Amino acid sequence: MIDPLIRRLKRDEVALRATVSERTEQQVRAPTLGCMVEVAPPGTKVAFDKVVSLFVLLVTSPISLVICLASLAEGAMYPPARGGLFHDEVRVSAGRPFTLYKFRILTKDGEQAIRDGAVPKHVENDPQNLTRIGWALKKVGFDELPQLISVLIGTMSLVGPRPKPIPEYEQEIERGNVFRAQLRAGLTGPTQAMKGTNRTGEEKVKAEFDYLELIRSGSRRQIAATDIWTLFRTIRVVLGAYGE
Repeated sequence: MIDPLIRRLKRDEVALRATVSERTEQQVRAPTLGCMVEVAPPGTKVAFDKVVSLFVLLVTSPISLVICLASLAEGAMYPPARGGLFHDEVRVSAGRPFTLYKFRILTKDGEQAIRDGAVPKHVENDPQNLTRIGWALKKVGFDELPQLISVLIGTMSLVGPRPKPIPEYEQEIERGNVFRAQLRAGLTGPTQAMKGTNRTGEEKVKAEFDYLELIRSGSRRQIAATDIWTLFRTIRVVLGAYGE
């Protein structure tokens, strides 16, 4: 299951870069010019990402198989839940567009709403748009498991800002949030690790900028310790079913 998806990801990356219009690509890349170029992660972080993502992919492969079988079974019994096993969207990582994959959690109507231009997060937050399997996956975050392959091939990182669709990304850049333009998108991040807490929006934004500063000037040991802490906090979120 893993090898075909890796090949598909690589094909889609090539196709996406070839088909994104020059105007859109300029808009997406423009904020990364000058002082806003990507902050390159240290080699230890890259190596950590690859080793951990491969390990987790192997450990969770039985879970992924069960998810696929359960989705197929639900689709067979409930027509609105029928569809592909995966959902893909164009997102932004370090100022560059890429194809993000998730296990499909939406009904046919939900998928159509996104194709018609609705904000994906708004669609996913409406329970009526979720399949039964999708609701459970979203609660524990298991719909994100395919993104481990993006981490493995270097498009994403284990810890970083969550990838945004191009329109939302551009809005955040206009508001001065350069965090997403300078770091690779993450499977989880400082904000996700705070789910289930009473942290304010300002505190979450500060945590993101603190992490950017850490990658820019922190030691390898500090970065590794912060990433490990964030991953453990994310496990707490998963076990507590704090997914939104």
